[in-house]
Amino acid sequence: MVPGGEEADIGMDGFRSGSTEDENVHDKEEYRTFGYCSLPFVSLLSLFTTTGGFVFGYDIGVINGVKDMEEFKRFFGYEVPAYNFANATKPNLTTNAMATHNLTNGTWVNTTTYEISVDDQGWIVSAFSLGCLFMALASSPIMERAGRKVTILVGAAVFTVGGLLQSGAYYLWMVYTGRIVAGFGVGILSTSVPVYIAEIAPAEKRGRLVSLNQLSITAGIMVSFIVNLACRTYVHGWRISLALQSVFSLIFFVGMLFAPETPRYLMMKKQRAKAMESLNWIRTGRKRCVVSDSSVGKDILWEVNSIATEIEEGSVRGGSTWRDVFEWKIFRRLLVGMWIQLFQQFTGMNVIMYYSTQIFGKINVAEFVSTAVVGIINFLTTFGTLALVDKAGRKPLLLLGSLSMVVTCALGGTVIVASGGNDNLSEAQGYLVVLSVCAFVFSFALTWGPVAWVVTSEIFPLRVRGKLVSITTASNWAANFAIGKWTPLLLLPSVLDVQGILFLMAVLNTAALIFVLLAVPETKGRSLESMDQLFERDNLLDSSDYTFYLRCGCFVDCCCSGRRNYSRVGEDDVQTLITSGEGGDETDVAFTDDTAT
Repeated sequence: MVPGGEEADIGMDGFRSGSTEDENVHDKEEYRTFGYCSLPFVSLLSLFTTTGGFVFGYDIGVINGVKDMEEFKRFFGYEVPAYNFANATKPNLTTNAMATHNLTNGTWVNTTTYEISVDDQGWIVSAFSLGCLFMALASSPIMERAGRKVTILVGAAVFTVGGLLQSGAYYLWMVYTGRIVAGFGVGILSTSVPVYIAEIAPAEKRGRLVSLNQLSITAGIMVSFIVNLACRTYVHGWRISLALQSVFSLIFFVGMLFAPETPRYLMMKKQRAKAMESLNWIRTGRKRCVVSDSSVGKDILWEVNSIATEIEEGSVRGGSTWRDVFEWKIFRRLLVGMWIQLFQQFTGMNVIMYYSTQIFGKINVAEFVSTAVVGIINFLTTFGTLALVDKAGRKPLLLLGSLSMVVTCALGGTVIVASGGNDNLSEAQGYLVVLSVCAFVFSFALTWGPVAWVVTSEIFPLRVRGKLVSITTASNWAANFAIGKWTPLLLLPSVLDVQGILFLMAVLNTAALIFVLLAVPETKGRSLESMDQLFERDNLLDSSDYTFYLRCGCFVDCCCSGRRNYSRVGEDDVQTLITSGEGGDETDVAFTDDTAT
């Protein structure tokens, strides 16, 4: 029964017929709306969904400290006999003797330690990336057939199993298996969670809500670093650190059982009534239907019809084939997207995320504490990205990030070389290297971390976007695997050691800077049509990039002068000014946030 005493009829459009004042929730104060959307509910739903990103980040960070915990190395590593003695000759004892012997002419102590081989370290870290690489390619068909919600549930369940295998491991092959299975789960979540959030978010807030996933990943990394710091001294501390990821993913799984399916997927499956019920739940926070002639009901009907129109237009255009990917105009964009993702890994950020405890241990500083500080900086800096990416533009942030990472990596390597190597670093010099690493992490988290994903989501044509995003994501995971596998070898004193790794990162960031300058256009504020025109040019570094330089000039001038209210015109308008020669001085060109779309 509805308020008012009469039972409402459910029409073919999925709404109740008839209207009462009580049902018109659109005008009630408890609904803080953006349009007709209850922002608290959709924001909380999006925030909870990003728990998938949180467990992703936790797994990335937790293995960093776990593999360097003494009890983990004792359990899975090999024995390394070591003898410390002063003014004494080594006594005739077995290498397994763990005792202190007082001699007449000195003291000898058997200090046997345990280590994990370089090869095993590489596989422990990189096995996770193998699982992610495979499922990043395979999860898209699952989403299309089973739905977004079911796909997320599968990913959370698989990840939970992987975490349990790791925490309960008694043999190294069980650790490998658990890492691969967890990678399967993260590969599913890393593709399905952003899609789910994008499809439930109102258009006006979609960019910021989707960006919550990146913030959640950095939060997971930070929490894992802090957990490792707290658990490192316990006998089973490494099991606790690994088991917690399954606890988080299990909470995520249970919560998603009560979440709605996305209206877009339901409309694709021609379930219009369920789509309206889902959209009403997401937008108003109430599962019951609203009346069709209320303002909320009309807005929901309009949004559902818009989704239906978009799906119909997509079916009229027809699907895409893999042959379309290799058309030069499209393949050119694919190459740009792949190299952006490759350079995001080649910046060296995951060298720090996977091996910071080992690196800091080599330079004689508190490795677990320093790693926790790095995680906190990484998390807090991501908040700045949410504010900058839609104001400063993509290309300026990528260039600024590359340049600052070159400087910070070179600074850290120079300090080590100037001191004569890791073993000769003073405590102050060691923490100066830590400071340079923290500055590097700050630069990455503010620029390349999220911006690379933004650019690759914008530059591809709609009809082949799914295929191209899968390929570029797979290239990111492939580079991630290579970094995880080979970094332990490069860190050996006989190969590159810490200073050599830092100088290599500086070189690769220089290459990334040159690539962005020559091959990556500014995509902020461009419509799909103008994006097509942009990539049809024979040379990307043409008049379109004068717009970028003008943008940089205004952005820097604005920052230096403290002015906030620069107006911005669209890129096409600036292009007209340049062509006609009416632009005048660069800093006289006004930009506005109301760019052409």
